[in-house]
Amino acid sequence: MSGETPPKAYLEKVGPENLEACGIGCLTNRKHEGYGPKVKWLKGRFTEGLRFFLFRDQAGKPLAFLEYVPGEFAWRPVEAAGWIFVHCLWVYARGQKVGGLGGRLVRATVEEARASGAIGVAAMVSDGPWMVGERVFQKNGFEVMDRADRFQLVGHRIKEGPPPRFRDISGNLSSFDGLNLVYSAQCPMLPKSANDLSEMAAEHGLDLKVTVLKTAEEAQRAPSYYGVFSLIWNGRLLSDHYVSKGRFRNLLKKEILPEIA
Repeated sequence: MSGETPPKAYLEKVGPENLEACGIGCLTNRKHEGYGPKVKWLKGRFTEGLRFFLFRDQAGKPLAFLEYVPGEFAWRPVEAAGWIFVHCLWVYARGQKVGGLGGRLVRATVEEARASGAIGVAAMVSDGPWMVGERVFQKNGFEVMDRADRFQLVGHRIKEGPPPRFRDISGNLSSFDGLNLVYSAQCPMLPKSANDLSEMAAEHGLDLKVTVLKTAEEAQRAPSYYGVFSLIWNGRLLSDHYVSKGRFRNLLKKEILPEIA
C-alpha cells in the first residue's frame, strides 16, 4: 500500500560475537543448504578482519547489508593491500522503502576505513548480473581506478598509498579440461547451485569437476574476475556468476552437448 509506513532501520556491525543473533545478512532462511556453509565461511574469515554492516528493522528482520574485509584477504582477483574491500552490498525490497540504506552502508564503511587507518575503501562493481552497480559508490565519492572484462574497480581514497588493481588472470582458464566448477561459500546461493549442476551434468553423462576455494589467496587466483564462481568448459568460461538449472540446461544445449555428440 502506498500509505504504508517504512520500517525503521537500525545499523549493526556483525562479527563473531553477534553472528548467531543477527544472521548472515544475505539469506534469512537458516534451513537453506547454503546457510550453514556461509556461517562456517564467515567464522573462518572473522580472524582475518572480515565484518559486515547490517540494517535490521524493529523486528530484527534484515533490510540491507554490506560485507567488507581487509584488501589483502579479498575473495576477488584484486591487489588491494592497505584498503578495505567490499565483497557485496545488498538492499532488500523492504529496505528500499526506507530509502538511502545503500549509501548509508557505504559511508559507514568509509568511516570504518578512516578509523582503522586504511588507504581507503575499494569495491568491484558491474552493471551485469549478481553485482552492485557503480552509482551508489560514485554518489559517495568513489572513482574508477581499474577495469577488467565487465567489471570496474572503484575506490574512495582517504590517504596516500598504492591504488587497488585487478590481478592478471588471463592464463588461469587454460588449465581446466572438461566441465569444471570453481566456487566458494562466500555467496550462500552457490553451494545449492553446485549440487544442482552436478546432478544435471550426471544426467547427461558428464562429470562436473568441482573445486571449492578455501582461502582468499586461492580466490585471488580464480579463473574469472567474479572470483567465487566460475563455470568452465574445456578452458572456456561459460559463466562467472550463479547458474540456475534453467540456464545450465541452455548452456548444455548450446555450448557443451554439440561438442560431444
